[in-house]
Amino acid sequence: MNFLNNDDMKHTIYIQFIFVFLFFILQSSGCNDVKEPEYKGILNTKLETLNLSNAGLRVDLGFYNPNDFALDIKGTDLSVYINDRFIAFAEQPTKTKIPKKSDFIFPVTTHFNPIDVLGVAFKNILSKSVKISVQGSAKVGKGGVYIRIPINYSDNVPVKF
Repeated sequence: MNFLNNDDMKHTIYIQFIFVFLFFILQSSGCNDVKEPEYKGILNTKLETLNLSNAGLRVDLGFYNPNDFALDIKGTDLSVYINDRFIAFAEQPTKTKIPKKSDFIFPVTTHFNPIDVLGVAFKNILSKSVKISVQGSAKVGKGGVYIRIPINYSDNVPVKF
C-alpha cells in the first residue's frame, strides 16, 4: 500500500537531495584549510622518444605538500612552453598521490613534432639553459572531492648534450 502520492514523493526526494547537498557542502568546508603545494622547481627533464614525427618530453616538477593530510592530483589541463614558445599540450601519465608534509614529484609528459620546434632548438644551441614553463590547471583533492587549481610554473633548466 502506497501512502504517498507523486507530489509527496517528489517533495520527499527534493528534501533528501537538499540534505545530501548540505552534507557535502559541510564536508567540503573542511577543504578550505587546504594549502597549495609549494613549488620547488623542475627536478628532471628527459627526452623519452625522438624521431622525425614525434618527440616525447618528460618534466618532473618538484613540490612540497604543507598539509597534514595526503592529496591526489588528477585531471590535468596543461601546456608546455620552451622560452615562452608553445610546444604542446601535456598529460599527466598517472594519478599522483601526494603524501602529507613531504616533498613529491609531479611528472608531466608531452608529445610534439620536433620539426615544429627546430627554431627554438637552434636559438638555444649555444645557451647554457632554456626556460621551460608549464601552465594550466589540475584537479587536487581527497576522498572524491576535487578542486581545480591553477598551475603556472617556469624554471631555467640546464642544457645537456
